[in-house]
Amino acid sequence: MTAWQPAAAAALDALALAVLVVDRQGHILHANREAAELLERPEGALSSQPSGGGCLCARSAEGRSRLHALIQAACDGRSGEAGGFLHLEGRGAEEPGVSVCVSPLDTAEAPGRAVVVARLLRAQGRIEVQLRTLFGLTRAEAQVGAALARGSALAEIAGELGISVTTARTHVARIFLKTGTRQQSQLVALVAAFQLPVACAAAEAAPVPARVARCGSA
Repeated sequence: MTAWQPAAAAALDALALAVLVVDRQGHILHANREAAELLERPEGALSSQPSGGGCLCARSAEGRSRLHALIQAACDGRSGEAGGFLHLEGRGAEEPGVSVCVSPLDTAEAPGRAVVVARLLRAQGRIEVQLRTLFGLTRAEAQVGAALARGSALAEIAGELGISVTTARTHVARIFLKTGTRQQSQLVALVAAFQLPVACAAAEAAPVPARVARCGSA
């Protein structure tokens, strides 16, 4: 193991994206922390089959076939077929789907490998942390902002958070003021642009004033 490999593994573990390296048969050669957690979800769209020697697979038959085909194409490096995208549904009604990207891992030392990147299709709690630190939102404002970014309606947000619609409207007004947006669609676009796929260790991070967090702004 070279000196940089532990650091590279630690860097992958810091991502809020599941990253796996697999061979042509789908055997998992490496999985970062997010990938391990994703594969452990009982009703999740992806799993690791112990009976198959730790092979990556989709839980649905159709998804399993399509994922396997993408992995084989990526490992073989077939022209025009080397990798692709896939959407897999979760098994339970409350289980979010997964967005998957399969790409060739082109290294002379390890030919015939593919990298699989996956992400749950739902807003994570880390969005609230990023909203607080980037724009100086309070915890309550960040909760409302994250819900708005998911496309939830105001009455629905108020019900989920146990607050009145009037209070929710007050939070929304402050969110728009602090983020420089005027409507929900603008906030959704802003969150999509600013959101980083990193696992925030400081879940209880204190809000940082927007003028400090938004470097380069006047």
